[in-house]
Amino acid sequence: MKKSILFLASFAVALLFAQTVTNLTEFKASIKSNKEEAKIALNPYLYDGYKTTYFNYKTYEQTKEVEIYLFNNTEYKLSFNGKSCAKDVKIQIYNTDKSSEKRVLLKEVSNVSGQNIIIQTDELNDAFKKANKRATRLKRVFVTYEIPATLGSNNSSPNIEDRGAIVLVMGYKN
Repeated sequence: MKKSILFLASFAVALLFAQTVTNLTEFKASIKSNKEEAKIALNPYLYDGYKTTYFNYKTYEQTKEVEIYLFNNTEYKLSFNGKSCAKDVKIQIYNTDKSSEKRVLLKEVSNVSGQNIIIQTDELNDAFKKANKRATRLKRVFVTYEIPATLGSNNSSPNIEDRGAIVLVMGYKN
């Protein structure tokens, strides 16, 4: 009797572990697929690189920031894929990092969940010049992701359902 209970308990733990591994594998595969989709959306621009921002939904709001360098007066296209976001995530693009008092919001996109969003640097440069008449051109931008608070999330040990990611793929005009 004890052996059969021990066997069933071991089997249940193994099954739970296998399901978790499968969910994580599926999540990673979806990220790879999202990257390819965002890369295709860059056409006819040439692929330059990508940055995947992973996060866990928590019971409190979070922000994550990514710095993007813009080289040699080249026009860039930024492709944001939010298909691995289960909840609404907001994208805000600024001219400086969050510690700067002279930070200018250049572009904001609400609810990227389930979408692929394209932003071109010429519109960011126009917004920058409009805010600062003496400005010439952006040399870098700072992308801030606002991740909403999610009731019921486990802050200390999140499960796979609390996991999310945004894939940012960049391309430049040739």
